[in-house]
Amino acid sequence: MLVLIVGITGNVGQKLVEPLRKRGAQVRGLARHKSKMNSDNLLALESFHDMEAWHDVPAIRKALRGVDTVICAYGPVPELVLEGQLLLVRLMEEQGISRFIPAAWNLDWTALDWGDIVYYDLFLATQRQLAVSPTIKPLYVFIGFFAETFFSLPSLGVFNPATHGVWDSNDGAPRAEFWGTGDEKWQITTEQEAAEFTAALVCDQSRQSGRYRYCSWEYSIKEIAAVYEKEKGIAVRLEPQGTLDDLKAIAAADQHELGLSRFWEWMGYTYQIHHMSGKALMTTRDDNLYPEVKKVGLGQFLREYPEI
Repeated sequence: MLVLIVGITGNVGQKLVEPLRKRGAQVRGLARHKSKMNSDNLLALESFHDMEAWHDVPAIRKALRGVDTVICAYGPVPELVLEGQLLLVRLMEEQGISRFIPAAWNLDWTALDWGDIVYYDLFLATQRQLAVSPTIKPLYVFIGFFAETFFSLPSLGVFNPATHGVWDSNDGAPRAEFWGTGDEKWQITTEQEAAEFTAALVCDQSRQSGRYRYCSWEYSIKEIAAVYEKEKGIAVRLEPQGTLDDLKAIAAADQHELGLSRFWEWMGYTYQIHHMSGKALMTTRDDNLYPEVKKVGLGQFLREYPEI
């Protein structure tokens, strides 16, 4: 099996290389910046194809030749999520490639309505287009929040209070801003486990399309703080902000004032609203589908990242 990873130089893209090869797949990469590739990963590839931009049609066509499955590992950029993926799908259709892993390692947006999380409207639109394709067979993977993003690890995503997220490592004096009771569950997955699960799914030829859900941990912010305090011996300051209704009112006001063009400035609120309400939670999971994908506990994850 030859697997093309589009956007391979990103966090998830690079983590996919070894798990795919371990399961017998050949891996080809397509991205703009070859210099960002880990040297071991680069040597492990069947080939690497350079592209000038997401709309570099000749480069995409060349990279697609002979491929069995395409994984889109584009980062969270609106034009990549919608226009970039739709262009990729169009070129896959030209070459008769049907098996596709869209860039969907995120909250379970399948129950969301248009406008609930504006950024996720792009995923809903892409999903609708894929649904009417006569040939493309998408395999969606939902994981909740990436652990690296939830804890705002440097260069791995930001979801701290400054972006209306939760956790602030605060130079060794951690604190968490939360809405609601603090007992609402957060579904969180490490990038490595997401890559391992995705690789197992890709190499399982019996899986031709569908929606799959995986989660490393499901904890409330109070439970996360308790694990942190046990592992590091440092107290976490928990700062309640108000009720879910309070949060909805603030989010609506910011959205009205700032508008869609500045959605990054208020989107964190809407992530929290629909995660807390349960609308974007995974109600069923496929954690046990591939037993070889080993879970890393929250305690071990915290030990691996002393900067948290």
